[in-house]
Amino acid sequence: MSRSVGAPGTDSVWAILLHAPIPTAGAPVAMSSQKTKNDWNDESTSEISVTLLPLSTEQTHSVLEMVQGPGSPRHYELYRPEMVVGRAIDADVPINSTDLSRRHVLIKRAASGQHQIMDLESRNGVFVNGVKIHSATLHDGDSVQLGSILFVYHEGRAT
Repeated sequence: MSRSVGAPGTDSVWAILLHAPIPTAGAPVAMSSQKTKNDWNDESTSEISVTLLPLSTEQTHSVLEMVQGPGSPRHYELYRPEMVVGRAIDADVPINSTDLSRRHVLIKRAASGQHQIMDLESRNGVFVNGVKIHSATLHDGDSVQLGSILFVYHEGRAT
């Protein structure tokens, strides 16, 4: 029968995982001089040739991702300075749902690059992160709910 050293159960678990014998208290422990890729106790770092990965600096548009609603999932790029979301066929982001007003909400890009969202006196309102708003600044990951339609706002990247 084997005995564990240290906290009850901890050394025996490691010994089983490492397929090593469990040392007896006070007995010398033999260490292997052979190094393996998974040697967590190795204090040296191997020198390798590092190749830098390209970082994209292209500008990307902010996106409204429809996660719930007719036609979801779907992505709408906010590529114009002002975009109307609504039920109207001529809306910039037309959503075929009677939950939405014809011109439900305006999303406007400010000079800072941030997007503002404004309720256009819709019947069912606009909710950002669960809070009913008249206008608000959108931030990456915000949820935007119009009736039963749910979007997630994703900020673009400027150059």
